[in-house]
Amino acid sequence: MNKHFLDLLKNKSVRAVFIAFCGALMIPSCSGRQSADPASGVQPREETESDTGFILYGTYDYDSEDSPVLVKKDTEQKTLTFLNTAIGKRYTLGYDGTTEFYDKYGKMISLEQISEGDILNVRFVKNKRHLTCAGLSSDAWVKPGTDQYIIDNVKKEVTIGTDIYKISDSVFCYSGREELLYQELNSVDVLSFSGVGTTVYSIVVDKGHGYLRLSGQEYFVDGWIEVGTKYIQKITEEMLLTVPEGTYNIVVSGSGMRVDRSVTIKSGLETVLDLSGIQPEKPKEGLVLFSLTPSDATLYIDGEKADTSAGIKLTYGLHQLMCSAEGYKTVTRYLSVGEENAGVSIVLEKESAADTSVQTGPDTGEGDKKDDTDGKDGKDNNDDKDSNDSKDDKDQSQASDQTTSSYDKVYINAPAGAECYLDGNYAGVVPCSFKKEAGSHVITLSMSGYNTKSYTVSVDSSAGDVSYSFADLEKTTK
Repeated sequence: MNKHFLDLLKNKSVRAVFIAFCGALMIPSCSGRQSADPASGVQPREETESDTGFILYGTYDYDSEDSPVLVKKDTEQKTLTFLNTAIGKRYTLGYDGTTEFYDKYGKMISLEQISEGDILNVRFVKNKRHLTCAGLSSDAWVKPGTDQYIIDNVKKEVTIGTDIYKISDSVFCYSGREELLYQELNSVDVLSFSGVGTTVYSIVVDKGHGYLRLSGQEYFVDGWIEVGTKYIQKITEEMLLTVPEGTYNIVVSGSGMRVDRSVTIKSGLETVLDLSGIQPEKPKEGLVLFSLTPSDATLYIDGEKADTSAGIKLTYGLHQLMCSAEGYKTVTRYLSVGEENAGVSIVLEKESAADTSVQTGPDTGEGDKKDDTDGKDGKDNNDDKDSNDSKDDKDQSQASDQTTSSYDKVYINAPAGAECYLDGNYAGVVPCSFKKEAGSHVITLSMSGYNTKSYTVSVDSSAGDVSYSFADLEKTTK
């Protein structure tokens, strides 16, 4: 250190500035690069200093730190609530003008730029519950706004694209308005996932779902409903469909009739499509010629074996086709008939050595895409249901539960009195039951004067009955 610099340090003012500068270099930022990982289980440290009265906290005054998920912002009370994902515990801290907020790179931002579901690094004074600083974690990743995911509720895993992540036992789910139960997420939702490493700690709904109920659809029963270009389901006497929020062109067809409507679905709300004003008329028919390859393939139309040696008259509207042949892959498609004459060519692909099963009967599911000539895609809506999907079963559901069946059942025990819909089709009034089928299913609960709710459940293939009890529905607020 040179003599001139030492002489400068003899000046009290210069020495004070120098000491302050050195102290600033030693102060870590709140960007979180040195903070604990959510999975580490690090607990906030106990404060050792006693309360000596009024303290004006500065940006770098803290005795505890954590890497939690932000679960609530209360700008009126000036408090933030956090979730420590390692132990599932929540705590609330106050903030004021001395609190600073940072992005993941350490740049200062406003509180408005931090949202519920964000993974943060925070520093605070524990016994004063005062937040010193909070920054977006540089260790966290975000998968924003995607519908390209598959949630496995049994393994509690989610596949996003080609990556598989574990879902934390204390995962935080948020709709933008309120916190959700994990089971309230629906496969039609657009979600944003946040996590650290291979674990998801928060899920935010960017685009939720509502419900579409048909009214006066007696002339269209066993016909089809198309919602936009992706969702298709067979019409039953009573149904309540779960649909992503948005505006859609709805096509309802059956008995040779077709109805087009524009419908807007709002998140969490029921929308009713009234078809009671549609008067039946003589069904229109079109003559369809089929060309099958191989020529000895078997064709089923709406579940019935068809003779393709001559043209087949089909009513206007949507029809399900299934074509199969020994040694070839079975194909299921949808055909929309809307002309007097049409030709359809179906070419089957030969099975590879990896294909071990051959479908030999008509497929009544709705999981395949629509015929290419239709220009639209289909989506799996599990049309093949137990016999209690009919309206007669609504009056007899309780009695049928008392009979002995040769199959396992799923029992819905609460909330009592609510109408229960399985994958959009009526299943009975709670308490009720239906046939147990392995896979992911949507249970929708509806009651007049209450908000409709849906839950996604995963039913495994093990033997034995299973039971579910859900929370009471909330009353509709006007």
